[in-house]
Amino acid sequence: MTIARCYAPLLLAAVLMLSGCGSDDAPASAAPVAGTSSVGDSAGSGEGSRGDVCATLEDQGATGAGFGPVQAWLPKDDVIEEIDAKLTPMTAVDAPDEVADAWATQQQYLEELRAAAEQLPEGGVITDPELYGLGDDLGLAQEELTDWWFHTCH
Repeated sequence: MTIARCYAPLLLAAVLMLSGCGSDDAPASAAPVAGTSSVGDSAGSGEGSRGDVCATLEDQGATGAGFGPVQAWLPKDDVIEEIDAKLTPMTAVDAPDEVADAWATQQQYLEELRAAAEQLPEGGVITDPELYGLGDDLGLAQEELTDWWFHTCH
């Protein structure tokens, strides 16, 4: 039983990484999209703008989980910290063209959720079910962004 618990996180990570492999969104050989990073070529990666976007996102702490759901039921300080960990990388770059709509949906949700969390008393939790954001549009946007992350950046 202990061994199974040790390998469960690795299995989950493998499943998440493989879930982006079958995406039909863009071929792996697609040319980099110009103008997708607010940092230009200053990252010095030589990979073009797509590489710059990924490098900048990673520098800002982005991970594959960074485009997924927020644990909105956490106490104020914890939920704000989680939101910031997801929102900060997104605001560090311009949205890549191929996921611009999903990016805007996720970023708007995170900004609205953060604004609501800031209004909470110390230790308070978000109780408005509308702000849990589990609607179809947000779920699809988060899935698209996660797939994009693993297909493009990893």
